[in-house]
Amino acid sequence: MTCGDAQPRPTSAGPDGGLRDTAVEAVRAGALAVRDVLAGGRFDVRGKSASHDLVTDADRASERAVLAVLRNQRPDDAVLAEESGVHEGRSGVRWLVDPLDGTTNFVHGRRDHAVSVAAEIGGDFIAAAIHRPSDGEWAAAGSGDLIGSADVVGITAPPDLRRALVGVGFPYDLELRMQALSSLGRLIPAIRDFRRIGSAACDTLALVQGRLHVFVGFGLAEWDTAAARAIVPAAGGVCADLTTARGLTAFVAGADSVVDAVVRLVREG
Repeated sequence: MTCGDAQPRPTSAGPDGGLRDTAVEAVRAGALAVRDVLAGGRFDVRGKSASHDLVTDADRASERAVLAVLRNQRPDDAVLAEESGVHEGRSGVRWLVDPLDGTTNFVHGRRDHAVSVAAEIGGDFIAAAIHRPSDGEWAAAGSGDLIGSADVVGITAPPDLRRALVGVGFPYDLELRMQALSSLGRLIPAIRDFRRIGSAACDTLALVQGRLHVFVGFGLAEWDTAAARAIVPAAGGVCADLTTARGLTAFVAGADSVVDAVVRLVREG
């Protein structure tokens, strides 16, 4: 479903605007924590589920900063955070927190890493924010409105699928990653080209900055796609979930005019 105006608006509107403002404050706090760790010059890096699934001091510091904002402003809300897991709540609002999406990029000194927070009620993602610490670029949504840094313009549609630039994201598991690559077999010849940024949050920023037309993410966690589920519709785009012929889950977001075709090609790939 498409909702909202593609142009950013400066003020909150409706009850979800308050959740959006909380999300914005939370990701800014997380981004500051990431920059503070980076300014220290040294940080600990460890592996998690796989040798290339990394966690650093910056992930943990960002999550503490985000949770501090949420606990201060929304103490009765539940939280699912990537590093610390489930925090129970009783309000009916659940926050999904990715404190540093693109940790491998961060470790290797690349710019594409971001803090991502989204609010969900009864399965609907109604507010979210993303902040990239490396350059301060950000986007947020609530009450169907999109706001953000100056280059946030909304979803842009290519003239046709053949001229679409598509971002792709892969799971950490190497076997599933090979399945995902195979699932792109029908899509790649049908589009202009594809890019792998290495951060679903930064792919979402690229979508609403007009730098990608579609994002396809395979085998992603809830916190990886939560912000996109609020921000992309507010930016004038659509989101879809599918299972490929090989049984791999995938998330697609972007311009309404081409998402259906991308879903079909990925499902059949």
